[in-house]
Amino acid sequence: MLAIGLMTGSSMDGIDAVILKTDGKTQAEHIHGESTTYTPQFHLLLRIAEYAVQQEKGNLDDAEKHFSQHLHAYLHQKGLDDELPLLKAELNQPITLKNITHKLTILHGELVHTLLANAKLENAAIDVIGFHGQNLYHNPQQKLTIQVGDAQLLANITGICTVNDFRSNDVKHGGQGAPLAPMYHRVLADKNAIYPMAVVNCGGIANISIIYGPEDEDVMGFDVGPGNALIDRYIRYKTAGKEFMDMDGKYGSKGMVDRFTLGLLKEKSIVNYKSDFLHKSPPKSLDARNFELIPELDSLSFEDACATLEAFTAKCIVDSIDLTQMDAPKIWILAGGGWHNPVITKTLKQLLLDKLGPAVKIMSADEIGWSSKYIEVEIFAYLAVRSLIGLPISMPGITGVSRPMPGGTLHRTR
Repeated sequence: MLAIGLMTGSSMDGIDAVILKTDGKTQAEHIHGESTTYTPQFHLLLRIAEYAVQQEKGNLDDAEKHFSQHLHAYLHQKGLDDELPLLKAELNQPITLKNITHKLTILHGELVHTLLANAKLENAAIDVIGFHGQNLYHNPQQKLTIQVGDAQLLANITGICTVNDFRSNDVKHGGQGAPLAPMYHRVLADKNAIYPMAVVNCGGIANISIIYGPEDEDVMGFDVGPGNALIDRYIRYKTAGKEFMDMDGKYGSKGMVDRFTLGLLKEKSIVNYKSDFLHKSPPKSLDARNFELIPELDSLSFEDACATLEAFTAKCIVDSIDLTQMDAPKIWILAGGGWHNPVITKTLKQLLLDKLGPAVKIMSADEIGWSSKYIEVEIFAYLAVRSLIGLPISMPGITGVSRPMPGGTLHRTR
């Protein structure tokens, strides 16, 4: 089948879209990818939506009911009250959760049209869209996970049946609902037939897939800690929202890692799990709300704090090896936007060499012949096909769900 995957991540900076040719089982071929970037105003609207839903502990009705209150509270806390007229102009309708979700969906639809036009394909050539939506709340203990986006509207405006809500069924049956990447990583690993292999995706959250063989049961995977979530948040905080990331590591590369603060990050920066998340055996997952900038960062220079946060990301990934109770793979593949930060990448490589010795081989996804830029969104094209043909999209060894679990909700065109 030809499937479109759509993904907007925890960075909330834009949308990635891809066309994937796949049987939903063992075959997958990247056809074409496109990306778009949100305006600063729409990025802020999504942050406010996330804040509102989290304040209401995942209750969407209450988040909508009290949205104006949360809007003003968020802007005031961030010193952004002057942004309100720009936000109103951006949305061009009342600022509500429903209207933000509507615009989010329209932007996804526009990117689908661009994707198809540039790939020189008609919408009738596409069998299904996998629409992840924007994650606003994820709490497996509460058996609740929320990714907003109007899948029925997307199906209608694209003329392509759409699958969304990939995580809820897994969470309902006792799973973590994340990560969903490992089953697709197994398909990619099978192309190279190199086992065991570790694939580390570094987005807002970092997760690892360890693939011991070609079958679904040969895969384990779990969230390991922050990817870009903490460093991005720190940059936004220190620049009053003028910058969103440490672009090309320009700040962290000038700093020194503060070992004392690095230890405090390990103890205090992942909240709701106290200090046990990093030591907890998988399966396990994280949400952006689980990360917190600790006050001790303010005692460091800007550059030293960036270097320390970036080292923390790398250290969480490498330390996670000890939780698997298996021999660590010697082949490591790095995927996701976080590896564009050379400070995180350099630190990770050095830590892996220190831990595993010179036999370890570390490659980018592009170097092994995968599409690093679009690998995460390819996951949802692949899972949409699996959902469409009734195959499981999550496994006990990955999310901890009780049995191989189907998932996703199909929306046909009207």
